[in-house]
Amino acid sequence: MHRSTRRVLVTAASKGLGFAIANRLGQDGAQVVICGRNQPDLDKAVAELRDKSRCEVAHGIVADLSRRSDVDTLFDRTLNLLGGVDCLVVNSGHAPYGTIDTLSDDDWDESYEMLLLSAVRLSRAAAKVMKASERGGDIVYVTSAGIHEATDHRVASNVMRAGIAVVAKHLADTLAGSGVRVNVVAPGYFDTGRMRRRIEEIMVDEGLDRQSATGRIAAANPLGRIGTANELAELIAFIVGDGARYLNGTTITMDGGSSRLVA
Repeated sequence: MHRSTRRVLVTAASKGLGFAIANRLGQDGAQVVICGRNQPDLDKAVAELRDKSRCEVAHGIVADLSRRSDVDTLFDRTLNLLGGVDCLVVNSGHAPYGTIDTLSDDDWDESYEMLLLSAVRLSRAAAKVMKASERGGDIVYVTSAGIHEATDHRVASNVMRAGIAVVAKHLADTLAGSGVRVNVVAPGYFDTGRMRRRIEEIMVDEGLDRQSATGRIAAANPLGRIGTANELAELIAFIVGDGARYLNGTTITMDGGSSRLVA
């Protein structure tokens, strides 16, 4: 399948990592649908996609991934707008912070619906469409490096995203031979709005300037810096590209070497 014909759905993509991914795939000529919770943010993102990436076909759909009806509507509308889906990139918001002692049942329910079940529902629908198409397709999940090393205040996110990695491996096995590939990208710290807010919290809590607060986070990374959204987007463009057709059922950690895993 030539990249210029690829029809792509990227979730949670009005800003941050999701937008960078949609923008990068749009540069390859893909037709793109993105979703987010806020209409003004989506409108701005779609305008930028059409301008910056010269994406001829770009649409934004308001959807809250924690609502099952929104997930179903999102996929149905994407099919209507693009006529099919050749590439699904499942990105999502962040689960509530807390530990096993502080997270409520409602927090766990929200995390389950928004992160894990939305990924299951979207990939199930996409797999059905892709298997029926001669084009095949790609499903890529953007999770977190925390699936390898759990952090106490992100336990809900770690649990749900680790579950997504299991779903991905299962799909990679069951879809083998159908022309559909499934992979996972597990990013570490990246320069997104969420990270900038964390830096601002450190500035207030510890009385540091922005450069020092940023350095405090970056110091734990062997490369001594935080990743950029465009770096992650380039990796995903490679994964779904024609040069990576043998890449399947794999989780790629992109965290600058922060993880201490050796395999």
